Amino acid sequence: MTQANGHFDEMTGLLYLEGQLDTARGGDVADHVRSCASCRELLRALETEGVWLREALTTDDESIPARVIAAPERHSTHWGWWTALGVLTAGAYTVWSGFVQPLLSAAPQVGGTQGSLLTTLFFAGTFTAWKGWDAMRALMEFMALATLVFVAIWLLRRQWQRFTAIAFVMGSVACALGMPQPVAAAEPDIHTGNPVYTLPAGQEIKTDLRVVADRTEINGDVDGDLMVMTQYLTVNGHVKGDILGFAQEVRVNGAVDGNVRLWCQAITLNSTVGKNVMVWSQATELDSKAKIGGTMAVGTQVAQLNGQVEGDVLVGGESVDINGSLGHDVSIHSERLNIGPAAEIKGGTKYEGRSAAQVSPGAKLASPIVFTYAKRGPNYREGRYYYHGLWLWGASFLLALALIFVAPGFFFDVTQACKKVAPAMGFGALFLFATPIAAIIVSCTIVGLGVGIPVLLLYLIAVYSAKIFVGAWLGEKLLGANVGIGPTIGRVALGLLILRGIAMIPFIGGLVGWIIVPIWGLGAIVLVLHRRIMPQAVPVAAAA
Repeated sequence: MTQANGHFDEMTGLLYLEGQLDTARGGDVADHVRSCASCRELLRALETEGVWLREALTTDDESIPARVIAAPERHSTHWGWWTALGVLTAGAYTVWSGFVQPLLSAAPQVGGTQGSLLTTLFFAGTFTAWKGWDAMRALMEFMALATLVFVAIWLLRRQWQRFTAIAFVMGSVACALGMPQPVAAAEPDIHTGNPVYTLPAGQEIKTDLRVVADRTEINGDVDGDLMVMTQYLTVNGHVKGDILGFAQEVRVNGAVDGNVRLWCQAITLNSTVGKNVMVWSQATELDSKAKIGGTMAVGTQVAQLNGQVEGDVLVGGESVDINGSLGHDVSIHSERLNIGPAAEIKGGTKYEGRSAAQVSPGAKLASPIVFTYAKRGPNYREGRYYYHGLWLWGASFLLALALIFVAPGFFFDVTQACKKVAPAMGFGALFLFATPIAAIIVSCTIVGLGVGIPVLLLYLIAVYSAKIFVGAWLGEKLLGANVGIGPTIGRVALGLLILRGIAMIPFIGGLVGWIIVPIWGLGAIVLVLHRRIMPQAVPVAAAA
């Protein structure tokens, strides 16, 4: 058992220390240790290791080094978090200053009372004449506030030991509850449920009038706004406010002091409108007796403008006939434009269409018509087309940065899910068409309105974000799966740039950008959400 160099090995040393060698062999090892310093050192080391091993096996509570149990050091926040926070803050400010605040300030002009944001958005309950609407509105506002409080508590659940977090949350709640509420306007006159509603001649409504009926006929006077949802609307009386609503056929024979804003199938104006007209319809007719004091903006299929308009006129449609007096600039986007002998245009005229305008010799035009041939599809010769595409790429890239830094785990999971092409395409095709249909059906009820609208908003965000994940997958295929934030950003930038370039290709770009990529990316999102929501089965080891 002795090695060739005259010393014994470690195994012999261990057997000697344990007393497992026979007497003769043990005596030889003992005699060798007395005369060999290196073998004595080896036995000493083996004996020390044996002591440590026995202590480790017999000790119940093993001491933990201080460096392990010490609290982790707090490092400075990554610059990506600050960038994402800045982008989100700027977006929130833009939504408030560009949409919410102008909507609140313009509420009196569009029929709102500024009673609350929900009231303003839905024309202060224009189409919901339910008597319990005020209670439902208060309940929804309370639920919104309670949801905000619970979300704040959940986000700060790990910081409740700190007084500053509690003070912040409670102070925010107190400020929200202590905000002064604007004084509500007078309650409007509401009529709903009857097949036919008629306001008799000589009768006057002192407030706003809201009607939901199959047929609506206004022969009296309305001091406020007329807000309707009806199939047939006829206005013969005097409306001192605005006319707002949805209808199939509309005929306005009486004077309107305010604005006319309607979404209908056919509309005929035979009277005076004090301010502006904004109409979306299939057929629009401005009678020779009609006069509009402001501007006129129309989206229609067929438009006949035989009356008088003091302000600018903007019309988009298929066929436009002008045989009236237009007091300012005119901009027409249509397939055909006919200007009759009684037409008079006092401002400039811009026409974009597929054929030159047909102008009668008797028409009076302040300046020649500026005609632009409407070419179908994008104009690849103009630099602004590529400039616009670059801006679209930048917008999607900023959203990708926010996703990478705010939800990196979700981002990488969805990118990996894009590799499962068949399941992602299948689920994406299903949810791309089924989700909006289900959300619209749910939104038809007052109870489901609070669910349907958020679902639609999240659906639009998911569809727009789909190209980000597909672009990240494409970039990974081209550049490789390098680890780190920097390589990830590079892959996303390259993938989105390639997708933007493909979208500029005729026919193929539309197929890829509007069908394949949204279905693919949306399906990957659905797969990840399903895996995170549904509990995963844990395999159980078989008993021996």
